[in-house]
Amino acid sequence: MSATIIDLAEKRAEREERDRQRRIDAFDRELRRRLAMYLEGEDIPVEPIKDNPYI
Repeated sequence: MSATIIDLAEKRAEREERDRQRRIDAFDRELRRRLAMYLEGEDIPVEPIKDNPYI
């Protein structure tokens, strides 16, 4: 029984880490997109990037 509980806790931790990494990747992609727009002289969105994993 305790092995099952440990496995579930490990799986939850792995899932949370994957979700966290997915949020980081999405944020970084949006940040790079906005930087490219800025460097090309285009207007960039003024609203903050949603779901910032670094805060």
